[in-house]
Amino acid sequence: MFRDMRQHAALLLLLAASAAPLSAVTRLPQNVIPSHYAITITPDLAAESFGGEETINVDVKEPTDSITLHSVDLALKEITVEAGGKRLTETSTYDAANEMVTMKLPEMLQPGNAAIHIIFFGNLGKQLNGLYLSRTARRKYAVTQFEARSARKAFPCFDEPAMKATFDITLVVDKNDTAISNGAIVADTPVGEGRHALRFATTRKMSTYLVAMLIGDFQCIEGSADEVPIRVCTTPGLQQLGHFALDAAKASVTFFDRYYGIRYPFGKLDLIGIPDFAAGAMENAGAITFRETDLLVDEKSASTLAEKRVAEVVSHEIAHQWFGDLVTMKWWDDIWLNEGFATFMSTKPTEAWKPEWRADLDKPAATDEALNIDAQRSTQPIRTPANAEGGGFGNAGIIYGKTASVLRMVEDWIGPDAFRDAIRVYLRKYSWSNAAAEDFWSTMKASSQQPIDTVLESFIDLTGAPLLHVVESCDATGRRMTIAQERALPPAQSAAAGSWTIPICAHIVGARTNEPCHVITRRDETLVLRNVVGEANGSDAAESCSRPLFLSRNGSGYFLVDYAKSDRNALRDHLSELTPAERISYQGNEWLLVKGQRRDAGEYLALLRAMPRPVERPLITGITDNLIWLDQRLVDDHNRVAWQAYVRQVVSGQAPTTWDTPAGESSEDRIARAAVLWTLGYIGNDAAVIAAAGKVADQYLRNPSSVDAVVADRALRLAAIHGGPDFFAQVVDQLAKAPTPELANRYRNVLTYFRDPKVTPGVIDYIYSDRVRTQDLPIVTAAMFNDAASRPAAWAAAKSHWAETVKKSPGTAGRLVGATGQFCDPESRKDVEAFFTEHAPPGGGRGLSRALDAIDSCIAFRTAQQQSLDQAIGAVSR
Repeated sequence: MFRDMRQHAALLLLLAASAAPLSAVTRLPQNVIPSHYAITITPDLAAESFGGEETINVDVKEPTDSITLHSVDLALKEITVEAGGKRLTETSTYDAANEMVTMKLPEMLQPGNAAIHIIFFGNLGKQLNGLYLSRTARRKYAVTQFEARSARKAFPCFDEPAMKATFDITLVVDKNDTAISNGAIVADTPVGEGRHALRFATTRKMSTYLVAMLIGDFQCIEGSADEVPIRVCTTPGLQQLGHFALDAAKASVTFFDRYYGIRYPFGKLDLIGIPDFAAGAMENAGAITFRETDLLVDEKSASTLAEKRVAEVVSHEIAHQWFGDLVTMKWWDDIWLNEGFATFMSTKPTEAWKPEWRADLDKPAATDEALNIDAQRSTQPIRTPANAEGGGFGNAGIIYGKTASVLRMVEDWIGPDAFRDAIRVYLRKYSWSNAAAEDFWSTMKASSQQPIDTVLESFIDLTGAPLLHVVESCDATGRRMTIAQERALPPAQSAAAGSWTIPICAHIVGARTNEPCHVITRRDETLVLRNVVGEANGSDAAESCSRPLFLSRNGSGYFLVDYAKSDRNALRDHLSELTPAERISYQGNEWLLVKGQRRDAGEYLALLRAMPRPVERPLITGITDNLIWLDQRLVDDHNRVAWQAYVRQVVSGQAPTTWDTPAGESSEDRIARAAVLWTLGYIGNDAAVIAAAGKVADQYLRNPSSVDAVVADRALRLAAIHGGPDFFAQVVDQLAKAPTPELANRYRNVLTYFRDPKVTPGVIDYIYSDRVRTQDLPIVTAAMFNDAASRPAAWAAAKSHWAETVKKSPGTAGRLVGATGQFCDPESRKDVEAFFTEHAPPGGGRGLSRALDAIDSCIAFRTAQQQSLDQAIGAVSR
């Protein structure tokens, strides 16, 4: 499943929580194990219900007179069990708290084969999980989302990931409709008047949460890669927007076939866009489902950012077909094995397919984002007891982002070929089966002959991220580096003692060869680097020792480094000699130390002024994001003029400050230019940029193809900030008739930028109306919290609409809890805590704890850093 980590403030979506935390759910008995399901589902879209019939072949492991499986909100009829030539009628007992039904049999079953036959009925759900109802303006569809434990809402089953089985699925649908499932259609038979039965090929062994069923009038475009048939399917009229995703799928299948050393395992591959979908996408075996904005783009007018996202989501889900579907975690505590690895793999096909996008430079930026989450007091380990939050996931930024970053560190340490070869061994060993964390890292260790197990175990199971304090010395025998490690937290916050096992891959800035990696295991350790004579551009030993040492080669280390002041000065003097990935990593390192109150804001602002111009796209976008973060927390009327002068100076020269496309501009340069323009207008208050943005926005509204979409998106935001009722009416009108999901998404997001008090009530009324789909509600409601100007109105609206939001979309309610973490004052904190004490948030208290922790951290940050920022920008403005 795909969740966007880079824009987590707006896009970290939560699935609706099930009835009880997974950690509290009683596990199924292991005395009866399924081997095969034969399922027939007959939906009635008009009545929003369905009927079903199934036979489950099981292996009885030991004598028993009962069988327990999962079932939720299903009416079960005519349940029988056949074994030993007998048909037994059972007596059912329901356990609603654990979502189970136990069939008590009149006599003991002996070890061997048995078959359970059940007729059942249910309603098509409306909360975007199970077998649920999706709609367009024209008609209804029946679709599925089963991860983590919602297959039991569609058919009685053994709904645990380790209970893999094969599936024969038949869907009986209206004669003018079609259906999609995990296998290819192998039979199409008329059934009565007005219906036909579509029978799908028997699947390979897989978990219940990977089953897919979709019913409606889907239209598809087709292609293939390595003899695997690939389709992109959508509701009618959108299928031609799937060509880019089809090309991305071809590139991904081709790449992964070779990388994994195992051909694509599921016969055919369908990518299906669904009008209502909670997450970004879901890796159902052979039938991947998507939110439409993460699958469909108009290549004539799409932004590069939209294309990048589609490519990344497609690659992520196809990576899962091996890592997650072919080999599946044994239980949800190890969901990181699925999601973290798919996140790690998601850029690899793109690097080969679209090298001009510089996906390689997104890796250190992604590591910085994961460290940002992990350096908070309320973070949690990668491997935690599965819980109800997100339908079985914990903090997605940790599960996805941190895991991927740790894997990148390991890959850089042992080398990409050794890493790939170890992955191949692991996949071959556990194909069509299940594995736990220990299976993964023990296999990786055995294959690579490196202590990967101890490194991974420490990073997977320990809470937080390491902060390394480094002291250097250098003489004729070599360079010594003494490293003391602790958990990365603000100085006032204590943490339990512990140490990580960390591969340190350092090098001398400017050296032609790399320093060998060293693995540290203790809280305090001294490393002796090799003699560096002649390594740094032919210099002598004295000069080599004077050159700075950078501890995160290629920006791949998953740790923060507290360099000594002299070493920071040296690194700042040699910024142009760092590789692009290392510049991104170092900027992120220093920024996170500022946020963690271990570095003065003024020193960071000086670092930004020393940056080369222009810098790489991920670096300038990271810098501008950080400037906006500071603007929202440390800038008010008393220092705003000086701050705006600093902002205009620090981004000067990083990109042309024009809304017109310069000759020869690359897509990377265009994204950087858009970031600079947005920053100049949003927090730099550049009058010329703001005025021109209004003209660009007007031009885009008249003709979207006349302005590059990346640039237009920023112009629309600035126009909304400075716009009134007339512009709001224009945006709403364009949203209503937007011809593509990307355009609709752009206009919907623009709504959250209006600041005119005459417009704000209309924005809130729109957001909480039926005109915003349940899938989009978490994004737009949370986005209004991002700016201090709109935050009070957003909070008032969230409180007044709370009851209906919880009922309509528990995932939105959960997201709103997290959004309150944007507040940065004691009064708002008291209000947030008081409200959620009276109105318990869905999914338990962890989300509220994280939000209150974020508010506390911001208040402490403001107290610690305000003076430093004021002094720094005051010196610039004088």
